[in-house]
Amino acid sequence: MGQLPSPCGGKMGEVPGFLITDIDDETLSKMAKVVAKCMNMRKGESAWIRSGLHTWRFAEHIRYELFMQGVTCVATFSSDWFVEKAYKDVPKEYFAMTPKEEKALAEAVDAVITIEQPWDPLVMARLPREKLDARTAGFYPVRRTILSKKWCYVGYPSEPMARSFGIPYDDLKRLIVNGILYDQEKLRSDCDKVAKALKGADWVHIKDEFGTDLELRITGRRINKDDAIISDEDVAISDTGSNLPAGEVFIAPIETEGEGKLYCPLTRDRFTRRIIRGVELVFKDGHLMLDKCKAEENEEDLKKSIESCMKIDEEKVRKGEIPELRTINVAELGIGLNMSIDKAIGYILTDEKIGGSVHVAIGANKTYGGTSESTLHWDFVTAPKATIEVIYIDGSSKVIMEEGKLTI
Repeated sequence: MGQLPSPCGGKMGEVPGFLITDIDDETLSKMAKVVAKCMNMRKGESAWIRSGLHTWRFAEHIRYELFMQGVTCVATFSSDWFVEKAYKDVPKEYFAMTPKEEKALAEAVDAVITIEQPWDPLVMARLPREKLDARTAGFYPVRRTILSKKWCYVGYPSEPMARSFGIPYDDLKRLIVNGILYDQEKLRSDCDKVAKALKGADWVHIKDEFGTDLELRITGRRINKDDAIISDEDVAISDTGSNLPAGEVFIAPIETEGEGKLYCPLTRDRFTRRIIRGVELVFKDGHLMLDKCKAEENEEDLKKSIESCMKIDEEKVRKGEIPELRTINVAELGIGLNMSIDKAIGYILTDEKIGGSVHVAIGANKTYGGTSESTLHWDFVTAPKATIEVIYIDGSSKVIMEEGKLTI
């Protein structure tokens, strides 16, 4: 490929992340095939690919694979340069507007594929929180439409992303690329085993050596599998989303029941993208007791982000857009089963798939079979040494995972 002009009219490299990737075409093609298979689309359908400039080549590989199946695609791109400049110069009120072109596009297509962006996650940490909050509120109708379609969020590594997590780039690339290309047959087999073991369950008890001791009720709730394909069976039960890397079984617990503690070694702030370490969450009657929660590092970010979403949700309740406040209710219980992902780095897309871990989320969960609507969905992942006991409706019980290893 010859020298391409910069979108800003200058030399290549002036726009951070433009055309920067070291993943070869053969690997990108393999990854794109996994994405296309995951979407399980048919001739005559259409998809929207949301991408950053640094992932444009991967987006085009996905577009090609889907087009080979008779699926037409439109791809849209954004850059770190635009994001940072817009958040600096554009008035807050404009961020609160719902982008009608994106809403129309989401309504028109059959599926939406989002590839990891921005190129440098720390861009987000430099943006004013009040504009981020406005964008969250304005984009909510688009997000809700996307979640009503088939959708997939796909990870992609970058050097700045690795630096932001404090790990070597090769480690990040291994976690994401190997996670996407992980043995699909084993993944589906393990997901099937865990899903089967959860049938007829009343309560799930999670413990680990780091202080996690949490009971959640899942009676009668839908069991979902993120096994790298959105099957027709998944669609029939409204389980229309997936992540890549894949590898979890997840369920929406009863939102007003369950109590105990969960220890999360590290997570990443949903808005500022700062790393938050040593998080201890306390639940009672299915609610996060925010005043009793702690973090060893960046506790203020944790609480501010949750409180910001609560304010947004309170306004939506006031306007009748959502029925009740559910920002801090328990939303998800997930069990990680991708054994090629072996350590937490603060990147939820891989962290929640770590083989032997459990994650619990607060906020929205209607797409998982729950009853909560919220602008927030935040997952907190345990260390990969979880012990899981399932207590069934008939009073019997079974340990399905012990210190991070499946026992079924």
